[in-house]
Amino acid sequence: MNIKETDRIYIVWQNRAFDFYVAARICAHSELFKPAAFMANQSIEAMLKATLLYWDKSFVLQDSGHAIKKMLNILRNKVKGQSTFDIPEYFYFEQRYQSVSRYPKNGKGLVIPSTFIEDLDKIFVQLISMVPFQFNSRLVRTLKGEYWKTLVILRCSNSQMPQLRKFLGVRLNKKV
Repeated sequence: MNIKETDRIYIVWQNRAFDFYVAARICAHSELFKPAAFMANQSIEAMLKATLLYWDKSFVLQDSGHAIKKMLNILRNKVKGQSTFDIPEYFYFEQRYQSVSRYPKNGKGLVIPSTFIEDLDKIFVQLISMVPFQFNSRLVRTLKGEYWKTLVILRCSNSQMPQLRKFLGVRLNKKV
């Protein structure tokens, strides 16, 4: 398989996003909502960057900072067929998940709706589905059963698993 530099960079970023995504799921299921919010923010930000690095040759990481709304707009304009893709605003409103989740600020709190995990799962799978190159990532290896503990966390109350497996064409290796 001939892997381009764009493919390699995408997988590096996707692996980072996947780790934060799994961490957000662990924290949320453990009712550690502030760390869950921060990890969700990091996961979404890294997946947006991965997707933009793959599709937009003019995308400059340093220019995007932590601006999820800005990256979301770029993605809608640059990734074919994604003009209606959306992320619930509470994930990036006033960058609270990025900052208030870690640093208390008078008069500012966090909104963690009951749909937090479902929303995060949907966003993650939608972003994964925007990139056709999916080779040997930590996500793929997890779905094959190479990282069993991570797979258990990923599967827990995750209605997006069938879509994720279908898109990636990955089945659990029964010999694990």
